[in-house]
Amino acid sequence: MNQKSFYDLLSRYENGNCTEAEKLWVDKWYHNLNNRNFKDLSSTALEEMQTNIWLNINNIERKPTQTSKVKKLWPKFAIAASIMVAFFLAGFYLMRYNHAEQSFIDENGNLALVSKTNDTDRPIVIALSDESTVTLKPQANIIYPKVFAANKRMVYLKGSAFFSVSKNPKRPFYVYNQKLVVRVLGTSFWVKSSTDQMPAQVAVRTGKVQVQENENSSLFTPSKEKLAKPILLTPNQKGIFADHNLKKTLVSKPIPLAEAYHVPTSLSYYFKEESVKEIFKTLSEAYGIEIKSDNEQISNYTFTGDLSKKGLYEQLDLICGSISSKYYIQGTSIVVSNKN
Repeated sequence: MNQKSFYDLLSRYENGNCTEAEKLWVDKWYHNLNNRNFKDLSSTALEEMQTNIWLNINNIERKPTQTSKVKKLWPKFAIAASIMVAFFLAGFYLMRYNHAEQSFIDENGNLALVSKTNDTDRPIVIALSDESTVTLKPQANIIYPKVFAANKRMVYLKGSAFFSVSKNPKRPFYVYNQKLVVRVLGTSFWVKSSTDQMPAQVAVRTGKVQVQENENSSLFTPSKEKLAKPILLTPNQKGIFADHNLKKTLVSKPIPLAEAYHVPTSLSYYFKEESVKEIFKTLSEAYGIEIKSDNEQISNYTFTGDLSKKGLYEQLDLICGSISSKYYIQGTSIVVSNKN
C-alpha cells in the first residue's frame, strides 16, 4: 500500500465509506496508538518520521531481489512495513486528534454527556439543567452534562454560540473550546472557536468573564511561561487569542449597558451646544467604555445634534466630523485626536 492509498483509506474511513474490514483495521491501529506515548515527539519530528517511513517503504518496493529471497524476506518486510504504518498513522492521528475535547470528556466521565449539533441554517436555543441557555449558531456543536456537577458547570463548544448563564457563585460556569477556557459566575457573552480565517474570540455583553488559554489544546502542552496570560473582560470588551497571546479590545458593535441589562436609563443623546468633553462622559457612562481626547482643545469644542438611535461608532463619526477630528481604538479605550 502506498502513501496515496493510505490517505484514500483514511479519507474513506472518516467519511464512513470504507468496508467493515478496513474500518476494523483502522480502529485497531487507532486503539494501539492511544496506548503509545508520543508526548515527547515534536510535530517536526513526526513529519520527518512520516517522510522516512514512505522513503523506506518505497525503497523496499523498488529494490530488485531474486524471487526466492523475496519469499524468505517478505515476512520481515511485512513486519517492517507494519511498524512504519504505525508511525505514519500515529502522526496522522496526532494531527487530527482533538486533545482538548477528549480531555473535557475524560474530566466529565462520571456524568451523562449530551452532544448537540446545529444542523439547521439558523440559530437554535438549548436550555441547560441550571436554567442557563445557549444560542447555538449553524454548524456549531456543544457537549454538556445532562445534569451539571455539584461544584461547577462545564460545557465544550465547537463553533460559535451566545451564552446566557444563570448566576450561581458557588457553581462557576466554564466554557471550553480547543484554544480557550472561559470562566463566569453569571453573565452573557459570545464564544467563537478559531477557524482558518478567524482566531478564537470571546465577547462580553453583560457581567465579567475570565479568559485563559486551554492548556489541553494539544498533546504537546506548552510550558507555563509560553501560555497566554489570563485576561478579565467586561461589557463591550472582546478577547482575541493568537500565538499564545490574549489581547483585549472592543466589540464591533457596542451596546448601551441599559439595553444589555434591560434596565431604564435617564441618559439623553440629544445635545445642544454641549461641550465635547461632557458628551464623551455621557457616552462613556452609557457604554461602559472610556472615551478620551489626546488634547484639551478637543474637549473645549461644542456639538449640537441628535445621536439617539445610532450606534456608538456612528455617534463618534458625527461628533468627529463636526470638529475635524478622528478617533481610534486603543486597547479597550477610544481616543479622539485632531492630529494628522
